[in-house]
Amino acid sequence: MDAATNSSTLLSPVLEKLYIYNCPKIVLLDECHPHPLVSLKIKGCKNLESIKSIEGLTSLESLSIDGCHSLMGLPDFHNQGHSLKRLSITECNKLTSLPPKMFQCFSILSRLKLGSFSKELHSFPSLQGIKKLRNHLHSLELNGWDHLESIPEEIEHLTSLTRLTIQGFGMRELPIWLTNMSFIRYIAFNDCKRLDKETIKRGAPRDADNVLIDGCRNV
Repeated sequence: MDAATNSSTLLSPVLEKLYIYNCPKIVLLDECHPHPLVSLKIKGCKNLESIKSIEGLTSLESLSIDGCHSLMGLPDFHNQGHSLKRLSITECNKLTSLPPKMFQCFSILSRLKLGSFSKELHSFPSLQGIKKLRNHLHSLELNGWDHLESIPEEIEHLTSLTRLTIQGFGMRELPIWLTNMSFIRYIAFNDCKRLDKETIKRGAPRDADNVLIDGCRNV
């Protein structure tokens, strides 16, 4: 794919869904032309560094960015605040932070999947402002690394959250506030190798109907 085909002006004006998979020649998606795209998936574009073009997608309802290992930063999503319902940003190994006012933009976001990000991080990026989504966010998945010993405490304010997945974290105990999240019905712990099953059973939300444990300690 050459530089010209990076332009969003080449998209059909009636196109609703766009998937961009395994395109190593794409480095920049920076042109911010308005377009009524509803769903965008970008996967395996290992040299992609910037996605500023998303700022022009004011009707976007679903955005997935996966395996873009050169991506250095994210737009602030202020133009998608009233449209975006599903957001997934995963396996972007150079990302070290989220936009500081990212969650303050969203008003109807219901599904969120984040991580893993840079291994240089000593803690998971701040979810500051996510409390604003307490009446809308129903599903949250966080993917971390073995050296991350805690999950973001901002999660406890999400009173509409019914599904929570924690994957790849290195914590040994669960925070007390997690037990009190009585509105969660499904919770999963995947590949949290320092957590044992008994600790999870004691610390999981007490009213959860389903507690899935996979890849954790048996002791």
